Amino acid sequence: MAQILHPSQKYLRKSLFTSIDIGLSLLLLMPTTALADAKNNNSNDPPPQTTGTSGGSRGCETQSETSLSSIPALILLAPSQIYGQTLATHPTFAWFISNSASSQMEFRLYEYDQASRRAKLVKEIKDENFKSSPGIMVLSLSSRELLVGRRYLWQVELVCDANRPSGNPFATAAMKVVPVQANLNKQLSQTNNVLNKAILYNQANLWYNTLEIALTSKDEPRLRELKMSLLEQVANASETGLKEQIKVELTKSAIHQLQR
Repeated sequence: MAQILHPSQKYLRKSLFTSIDIGLSLLLLMPTTALADAKNNNSNDPPPQTTGTSGGSRGCETQSETSLSSIPALILLAPSQIYGQTLATHPTFAWFISNSASSQMEFRLYEYDQASRRAKLVKEIKDENFKSSPGIMVLSLSSRELLVGRRYLWQVELVCDANRPSGNPFATAAMKVVPVQANLNKQLSQTNNVLNKAILYNQANLWYNTLEIALTSKDEPRLRELKMSLLEQVANASETGLKEQIKVELTKSAIHQLQR
């Protein structure tokens, strides 16, 4: 039986939305109003609000060992105040790990019902081989097909102490799978160039599709610019006051591909 959780319960009550202002435009790649307009269109459809420590989590150190000047150990590469959108029914998720020490990770995906404000656990990854590495971790969920029109919450947790899960660092974000618009579908069908596709996704406010191309495609100058711009948006929206440090760490990070 699928597990049913209310956002105030064990995992979702402590959920944290990492901060990204996806209203910022990629000046080299798109009209300056496109993402702002899409953000406004989403403004009446906010994701469930949850509580947590702003800016991510500080890692598995004890409080006495953790410096307030250190960047968070875990930052999701995802929007916060609105649902991040995707066309993909097998989406790709990404997050940043700052700690050099490897930790056990847990990934959870919930389907969220706005009417009941309840979330159903639909996918969980928690095995001994699912461990963190410093840098950007990219997870492709080929084994789970999401449904168009549905809303989801996804969460990453670092397991510092399996006997004290309440102390584990975590972060949560919201997404929704949207249908492709006819005009966009026509434009996508007319190009096989991944950069052109990324530009079209970005103009349509499809954060997850854009990010997937930026992080998984062959490195070339314009795609590198796109990746750097997206990562800078993550850093600039951080609420930790360490924007420059986060930007440096994100932009120099190795990328680790995960498959489940």
